[in-house]
Amino acid sequence: MQSNPNPNDPNYMPPLEEVQPAVPPYQPAPPSYQGQPAVPPYQGQPGMPPYQGQPGVPPYQGQPGVQYGVSPNQYGVPPAQIAAQQKKRRRKYGVAKVMDYLQWVLFALEMLFLLRFVLMLVGANPDNPFAQALYNFTGFFLAPFEGIVPSTMLGTKGNAVIEWSTLVGMAVYALVFYLIRLLLHITISRPEEPIQ
Repeated sequence: MQSNPNPNDPNYMPPLEEVQPAVPPYQPAPPSYQGQPAVPPYQGQPGMPPYQGQPGVPPYQGQPGVQYGVSPNQYGVPPAQIAAQQKKRRRKYGVAKVMDYLQWVLFALEMLFLLRFVLMLVGANPDNPFAQALYNFTGFFLAPFEGIVPSTMLGTKGNAVIEWSTLVGMAVYALVFYLIRLLLHITISRPEEPIQ
């Protein structure tokens, strides 16, 4: 501090002392991610793992190198052969669905024929609306077998009947549907023995 050269001078002003800036108290440094976007940095950022297209990472589908998906032309199959294979697969699928539908129709008819046989056997009232509808519907399919074998009357009143033509119709329909299904199966399956 400088001494006052003239202490009696009323206009004398002592020099201002140099004020040191106040040092803020210690605060820990904020983490490096504060103030950054929520999404972590990607390609080209230091300290982050490399991603697609960067060295050290296996290439993915669409990039040069190993592909994880199997393309239809991976083994050099000509496009015409690929189209033929797809057409063959669609044909097999279509025939298989027809076989499924035939099996469902056969099962439904057989159940209706069996119900008709049971109702006839127990002597159900033919004037009942349900029995009439069932007899009319199944009678259309069983018309070719009507009277092929005479029915056997049971009971004192003769209401109960063993209708043998219904059983014959059930067997014939099952055989026909089985033969159709076998024929459709042959059209989409390989031959059992190679042609010489």
